[in-house]
Amino acid sequence: FWLLVSVMHDKPCEMRGMFGEGMKETHKVLYVAEGLIHMHLPRVARHFDKENIHVTMYATQWLLTQFTSSFKFDLVTRVWDAFLGEGWKIIYRVMLALLQQWQSQLLRMSFEDILTFFRELPERVNGNSIMETALRINLKTR
Repeated sequence: FWLLVSVMHDKPCEMRGMFGEGMKETHKVLYVAEGLIHMHLPRVARHFDKENIHVTMYATQWLLTQFTSSFKFDLVTRVWDAFLGEGWKIIYRVMLALLQQWQSQLLRMSFEDILTFFRELPERVNGNSIMETALRINLKTR
Protein backbone atom coordinates (compact mmCIF):
# COMPACT_ATOMS: atom_id res chain seq x y z
CA PHE A 1 0.00 0.00 0.00
CA TRP A 2 2.70 2.49 0.94
CA LEU A 3 4.66 1.75 -2.21
CA LEU A 4 1.58 2.63 -4.27
CA VAL A 5 1.15 5.86 -2.29
CA SER A 6 4.79 6.71 -2.90
CA VAL A 7 4.59 5.94 -6.64
CA MET A 8 1.55 8.17 -6.95
CA HIS A 9 2.81 11.13 -4.91
CA ASP A 10 6.60 11.14 -4.52
CA LYS A 11 9.56 11.66 -6.81
CA PRO A 12 10.79 10.20 -9.07
CA CYS A 13 7.46 8.66 -10.21
CA GLU A 14 4.77 11.20 -9.26
CA MET A 15 1.96 9.50 -11.17
CA ARG A 16 -1.01 11.10 -9.40
CA GLY A 17 -1.44 13.86 -11.96
CA MET A 18 -1.77 11.29 -14.73
CA PHE A 19 -5.17 10.26 -13.45
CA GLY A 20 -6.53 13.49 -11.98
CA GLU A 21 -9.17 15.78 -13.38
CA GLY A 22 -8.30 16.76 -16.93
CA MET A 23 -5.34 14.36 -16.91
CA LYS A 24 -3.03 17.38 -17.10
CA GLU A 25 0.13 15.39 -16.46
CA THR A 26 -0.81 12.88 -19.15
CA HIS A 27 -0.83 15.68 -21.70
CA LYS A 28 2.57 16.82 -20.45
CA VAL A 29 4.03 13.29 -20.67
CA LEU A 30 2.72 12.89 -24.24
CA TYR A 31 4.11 16.31 -25.21
CA VAL A 32 7.55 15.33 -23.87
CA ALA A 33 7.34 11.96 -25.64
CA GLU A 34 6.54 13.61 -28.97
CA GLY A 35 9.43 16.03 -28.56
CA LEU A 36 11.83 13.20 -27.79
CA ILE A 37 10.73 11.27 -30.87
CA HIS A 38 11.37 14.35 -33.02
CA MET A 39 14.78 14.81 -31.38
CA HIS A 40 16.03 11.21 -31.34
CA LEU A 41 14.18 9.66 -34.30
CA PRO A 42 13.50 12.50 -36.75
CA ARG A 43 12.87 10.20 -39.73
CA VAL A 44 10.21 8.30 -37.80
CA ALA A 45 8.70 11.59 -36.62
CA ARG A 46 8.52 12.96 -40.18
CA HIS A 47 7.04 9.70 -41.49
CA PHE A 48 4.43 9.62 -38.71
CA ASP A 49 3.56 13.25 -39.45
CA LYS A 50 3.17 12.40 -43.15
CA GLU A 51 0.95 9.41 -42.31
CA ASN A 52 -1.03 11.43 -39.71
CA ILE A 53 0.05 9.15 -36.87
CA HIS A 54 -0.03 11.09 -33.60
CA VAL A 55 1.79 9.95 -30.47
CA THR A 56 -1.58 9.53 -28.73
CA MET A 57 -2.47 6.76 -31.19
CA TYR A 58 0.19 4.36 -29.94
CA ALA A 59 2.01 5.69 -26.87
CA THR A 60 -0.81 6.73 -24.54
CA GLN A 61 -1.40 3.20 -23.29
CA TRP A 62 2.35 2.58 -22.97
CA LEU A 63 2.95 5.74 -20.97
CA LEU A 64 -0.17 5.65 -18.78
CA THR A 65 0.55 2.09 -17.64
CA GLN A 66 4.36 2.05 -17.87
CA PHE A 67 3.98 -0.79 -20.41
CA THR A 68 2.02 -3.09 -18.05
CA SER A 69 -1.17 -3.19 -20.13
CA SER A 70 0.06 -5.24 -23.05
CA PHE A 71 3.76 -6.09 -22.90
CA LYS A 72 5.28 -9.32 -21.61
CA PHE A 73 6.27 -9.72 -17.99
CA ASP A 74 10.03 -9.80 -18.71
CA LEU A 75 9.93 -6.25 -20.07
CA VAL A 76 7.41 -4.96 -17.53
CA THR A 77 9.44 -6.08 -14.52
CA ARG A 78 12.62 -4.49 -15.86
CA VAL A 79 10.83 -1.27 -16.74
CA TRP A 80 9.23 -1.00 -13.29
CA ASP A 81 12.48 -1.82 -11.53
CA ALA A 82 14.13 1.11 -13.29
CA PHE A 83 11.03 3.33 -13.02
CA LEU A 84 10.97 3.05 -9.24
CA GLY A 85 14.60 4.18 -9.15
CA GLU A 86 14.86 6.79 -11.87
CA GLY A 87 11.30 7.75 -12.74
CA TRP A 88 10.02 8.81 -16.12
CA LYS A 89 13.34 8.76 -17.93
CA ILE A 90 13.21 4.96 -18.37
CA ILE A 91 9.66 5.11 -19.71
CA TYR A 92 10.73 7.53 -22.42
CA ARG A 93 13.85 5.47 -23.16
CA VAL A 94 11.84 2.28 -23.63
CA MET A 95 9.39 4.08 -25.92
CA LEU A 96 12.30 5.36 -28.02
CA ALA A 97 13.96 1.94 -28.02
CA LEU A 98 10.77 0.30 -29.33
CA LEU A 99 10.51 2.81 -32.16
CA GLN A 100 14.23 2.62 -32.88
CA GLN A 101 14.30 -1.17 -33.04
CA TRP A 102 11.56 -1.27 -35.69
CA GLN A 103 12.37 2.04 -37.36
CA SER A 104 13.22 0.56 -40.78
CA GLN A 105 9.93 -1.38 -40.92
CA LEU A 106 7.86 1.56 -39.67
CA LEU A 107 9.31 3.87 -42.32
CA ARG A 108 7.92 1.58 -45.06
CA MET A 109 4.39 1.37 -43.61
CA SER A 110 1.20 3.25 -44.33
CA PHE A 111 -1.25 4.58 -41.74
CA GLU A 112 -3.26 1.35 -41.41
CA ASP A 113 -0.16 -0.85 -41.34
CA ILE A 114 1.44 1.26 -38.60
CA LEU A 115 -1.63 1.00 -36.38
CA THR A 116 -1.84 -2.76 -36.95
CA PHE A 117 1.87 -3.07 -36.22
CA PHE A 118 1.50 -1.28 -32.87
CA ARG A 119 -1.44 -3.52 -31.88
CA GLU A 120 0.72 -6.62 -32.53
CA LEU A 121 4.01 -5.19 -31.25
CA PRO A 122 3.87 -6.45 -27.63
CA GLU A 123 4.05 -10.07 -28.79
CA ARG A 124 7.21 -9.36 -30.82
CA VAL A 125 9.19 -7.61 -28.12
CA ASN A 126 12.26 -9.16 -26.55
CA GLY A 127 12.46 -7.49 -23.14
CA ASN A 128 16.22 -7.88 -22.74
CA SER A 129 16.96 -6.47 -26.16
CA ILE A 130 14.67 -3.47 -25.66
CA MET A 131 16.12 -2.71 -22.23
CA GLU A 132 19.69 -2.92 -23.55
CA THR A 133 18.80 -0.47 -26.31
CA ALA A 134 16.85 1.77 -23.93
CA LEU A 135 19.69 2.05 -21.44
CA ARG A 136 22.03 3.23 -24.21
CA ILE A 137 19.75 6.15 -25.09
CA ASN A 138 21.12 9.30 -23.51
CA LEU A 139 18.43 11.55 -22.07
CA LYS A 140 19.30 14.69 -20.17
CA THR A 141 17.00 16.10 -17.51
CA ARG A 142 15.99 19.70 -18.06
